[in-house]
Order: sequence, then C-alpha cells, then structure tokens
Amino acid sequence: MTAIRPTGAALPTAAPLDVAPSAPASPVAPASLGGAQAVVADLQAARITPDEAVARLTAQALAGCPETLRPAVEARMRAALASDPLIGSLLRRMGASAPNDE
Repeated sequence: MTAIRPTGAALPTAAPLDVAPSAPASPVAPASLGGAQAVVADLQAARITPDEAVARLTAQALAGCPETLRPAVEARMRAALASDPLIGSLLRRMGASAPNDE
C-alpha cells in the first residue's frame, strides 16, 4: 500500500461563478402548513379525535389536486394509508386508524 504524502503544492481554487441567479432565492413554506399546525393543535387540545385529524390532513393534502384527478389521487392515498406498514404503525401510535372508503 502506498502512503499519501503532501507535496506542499497549493490546491487549485475554483473560479467564482459568473452567473447571477434569475431571482433571489427565498425559503417557501407550503401554504397548507398553517392548516396542518391547526389540526395538530386541535388534536393536542383534544378538540378532535385522531381519526378526525387524519381525515382533515387527508382532505388538506387533496385540496390542491385538480378536480379531475382528485378521486384517483384520494383512492391511492387511502390505499397507501391502509396498506403501508410504517404508516399503519404511526397511525396506531397516535390512536388513529386508516381512513376507510367514504
């Protein structure tokens, strides 16, 4: 095996980028974050049940979905909530069950 020894040579430095961003970068929070926080607050204050919290969060997730796609997206979301073992475990830990077909 060969040992790596420093040569004393300076490492090359990268040239500064000569490209300006087209728009200033700014952090963007999802618009639904406030709604999710409200659901969590209601759940923590025992104003709603865990199942109601899951139903509200599911409805919020679908709010931005185009009407034509909403039934298919909702069906897939409900299937994932019902069949994914990790999601099922998290739902059980919070005292909720997977949303059923309504």
